Amino acid sequence: MQQHRALILRSNRFLGSALVDKGLVSSGDLEEANVKFMEAVQGGNFKSASILSTLIFELKKLDESMLLDYLVDESKIGLVDLDFLELMSLRPLEVDLSLCWASSTLPFDSVEGTHLVASCYYLSAPVKRHWEELLEGPVIWYGTTMTSLSKALARVEAIHEAEDAALEEEEDD
Repeated sequence: MQQHRALILRSNRFLGSALVDKGLVSSGDLEEANVKFMEAVQGGNFKSASILSTLIFELKKLDESMLLDYLVDESKIGLVDLDFLELMSLRPLEVDLSLCWASSTLPFDSVEGTHLVASCYYLSAPVKRHWEELLEGPVIWYGTTMTSLSKALARVEAIHEAEDAALEEEEDD
């Protein structure tokens, strides 16, 4: 995840600013979350380096449902619960799973060249720009919860591990 350090730093800075601008958290709450975020980054713990998860779970300064309501009402994007979807390998898209963890974002389907992407970081312009450039095609964005995304990423990791095991077994035969 070290290779995504710049994106992690920029995306969290932009997300934090957006949350304050939209009135979802106070600047004091953001400052407190930034301290914990930077501790995680400096400790090399990029998987848990997230302003959003710190504000929601650790500091309890942001109600995730308020953020989701904002995304639906103001940003006009839909919501998706990834628990109820059959997920695919990211390898055909040439997407590194560590990027998904780093940006709290997951492309979960593709329909006729249009990518369906779930993100907890929709309000972070660097995340949206990075994914839209990477996927090279139209993107339909969805909001999702941190818990739904984390479980989905763990499921995709398991899919990749199963693919690796099958490939190893095939090579051994």
